[in-house]
Amino acid sequence: MSSTQTIMASPRAQRPSAPISVLATAPNNEVDSVQQAAGIARTYRERDAIKTFAAILNNYVVAFSCIAMSEFAAGALSLPRGVGGAIYLLAVLIIASRMRALENLVHEASHNNLFESSYSHRHFQFLYAFPVFKIVEDYRRSHLVHHKHLGDRQRDPDILRLFSLGLDQLPERPNWYLFGLPMTGFLTYEYLSTSFLEFWESSTCRSAKTIYWTLVILGISYLDLYRGFLYYYVVPFLVVLPVTRYWAEISEHLGLDLRGEFGSSRTNIGVLHQWYLNPHNDGYHAVHHLCSQVPFHLLPKAHTKLMEASKDFAQETTFSYGILDSFRQMTTARTLVKDTPT
Repeated sequence: MSSTQTIMASPRAQRPSAPISVLATAPNNEVDSVQQAAGIARTYRERDAIKTFAAILNNYVVAFSCIAMSEFAAGALSLPRGVGGAIYLLAVLIIASRMRALENLVHEASHNNLFESSYSHRHFQFLYAFPVFKIVEDYRRSHLVHHKHLGDRQRDPDILRLFSLGLDQLPERPNWYLFGLPMTGFLTYEYLSTSFLEFWESSTCRSAKTIYWTLVILGISYLDLYRGFLYYYVVPFLVVLPVTRYWAEISEHLGLDLRGEFGSSRTNIGVLHQWYLNPHNDGYHAVHHLCSQVPFHLLPKAHTKLMEASKDFAQETTFSYGILDSFRQMTTARTLVKDTPT
């Protein structure tokens, strides 16, 4: 999922009455093959509110456990300063990954993939969207354009943004775009001047988001948690998360041929992908773009079935099993957009 302020809206899916079998006849062309693969993926559309709430709760438990670990190491344990600093750094990295996980749940919500009721995605967004300054409805409207015009240099907002940063030249300057640019602080500035600002300027959920953050600030003030908020929210959110988000976003489509249906999205399923850059199965991006109605908890099953049943999906999908592997793939092949000559 790209978090460049967008997501595709999907109609509410009905529970499939029974799994469909793979078509007996081989597809005659790419269109038939895509339709067949999409039909297979559509059998994995069942929403599960229990899994959704468990995923949300897990993110909070992990984050607060990291805070407790870091504070215990700093206070109760007589550790050398360097060890205590290393534990704090580890805590910040993990907390940032859970913030990224909440952003990915916003992505799921904008496809109506978390709950059976579309209203529930709006009703419960204070649990997963407001904490990371997202509004599901706004994100959905933007991301719809990305799905509809994937790979179009003029109309895909994600490609427009990444290319405006110069990432169409990634193979020529890999060290700068992978490591130099993220370390300049520009990504934080870009985020604050776009997404963060748009969150407050948007008229959507104005009362709800204002009440939410007013209560948060009042709670911090009443409990005198300014130091903890700075160390365990502001630092991971504004220092680490922008880099994490950037690496996750560029690994989804860059270095691939975006002119066809198959092979236009990378499947990032390494351990660090699934735990850090692409939590909640966001790395199964090829399945997601084939059928955006597959919820996060069923993406691995849909992927496995497609690998067995769709020869074209299996042959055309690009896989990465490690973050460095994704970097290598992006820097050794050009991104071919829809106006690229054949």
